[in-house]
Amino acid sequence: MFKPYRALSILAMLALIALVGCDTLGGPAEPTPVPFNRFTADDVVNAFQAAGLNFTVDPPDRTGGFVARGAPNSHSDRVTFVIAQVAPNGGQILVFDTPEALAEWERYIAQLRTNSATRRDVVYVYTNANIMLQVNANLTGVQARAYETALMGLGS
Repeated sequence: MFKPYRALSILAMLALIALVGCDTLGGPAEPTPVPFNRFTADDVVNAFQAAGLNFTVDPPDRTGGFVARGAPNSHSDRVTFVIAQVAPNGGQILVFDTPEALAEWERYIAQLRTNSATRRDVVYVYTNANIMLQVNANLTGVQARAYETALMGLGS
């Protein structure tokens, strides 16, 4: 005697096996990896301008320039700027080509934070992808967060 529910069960199982087999053969496409060095110093400056921040970029310093206290020279670009609220002080934008180069600077900042003589200089340091931003410690928390917010808005 023919039992239709058995035939349907067998067909459903075969369809399920075929679907699973197709998924393992091709599967979903791998997402394209996001490159590390996504942003430039100019991108950050433009973000600051778009946020209406009151700053002035120092004369171009695209060769790394003077960096104090034995800082690593692992950055590929450096732009310094003056912030009106704490002029003549301001901050710096450091651009890195590799995660290792950024990590070298992060270790340097961590070292400065352990020393009572240099800790105050690195109160406001922020990173987004391949960018490190350092702004002057004389800013209030609210003023510094405005720069952080502009930086973090890159890529969103």
